[in-house]
Amino acid sequence: MSVNTDQSRTGSASTGLRIFILALFAIVTAIISVSFAAHHMRIGYEEEYAGQLKSDVRNLSAICSLSIDGNTLLADPSLAATKYASVLPALLVDSGETNQSKRLYGLYAYTNGTLTPLIRNSENGLVAAVTPVSEWLTVDAKPYLIEKSGQITILTPVKDSQGNVVGVFELSETYSFLDSYGNSVEKKVMMSVIFSVVAGIIIFSLQYLIPEIIRFIRKREERY
Repeated sequence: MSVNTDQSRTGSASTGLRIFILALFAIVTAIISVSFAAHHMRIGYEEEYAGQLKSDVRNLSAICSLSIDGNTLLADPSLAATKYASVLPALLVDSGETNQSKRLYGLYAYTNGTLTPLIRNSENGLVAAVTPVSEWLTVDAKPYLIEKSGQITILTPVKDSQGNVVGVFELSETYSFLDSYGNSVEKKVMMSVIFSVVAGIIIFSLQYLIPEIIRFIRKREERY
C-alpha cells in the first residue's frame, strides 16, 4: 500500500513539475513574441506618423508663406508684424490638446545676414534664430527641413517682388507625446497578454487539479 502511495505522490510531483515547466515556457514565449510584435508595430506606426506629419508641415508652410507679402515685410516690418499677427493664427489653428502634436510658428525679417523676430507664438522650441543663415539661405531659396527627435521644422524664405529674400517663415510641429503614448500602449498589450496566459494556464491546470481535489475529499471521507 505504501508503494502505491509513494508512486502516486511521485506521479503527482512529476505532473506538477511538468505543469510548472510548461507554464513557465508559455509565459516566456508569449511575452517575448508579443513584445517583439508590439514594438515592431509601434516603430512602424511612429515612422508613418512622422512621415505624414512632415508632409502636412510642408504643405501648410507653403500655404502660409504664399500669404506673406515680401514687399510689405521689407518696407514696414512693424506693419507686417501687426498684419500677420492676425492672419497666421487663422491659418495655423492649433488643437490645443496637451497630448497631441503642438504647432509652433514664427515670422522673421531678414537683413544683412540677421534675422529679426516679428511674430512668435512661443519663446521655446523655435530654431530659426539659432540656425546658421548659410544652412537655409541657398541660391534657389527652397524650404529648409530640420528634423530632430519629436519635432519637424520647416524654414521657408520669403521673397520680395525682386526675388530677394527679405524674411523667413518658420513652422514646427512637435510630437513628443508619441513616445509616452507608445510606451503606454505597449504596457497595456503586455499586461493583457500576461493576464490571458495566466488565465489560460489556470484553466489548463484544472484538469489536473480537480481530480486531485476529488481524490483528497474522498480519502478524507473514508477516514471519517
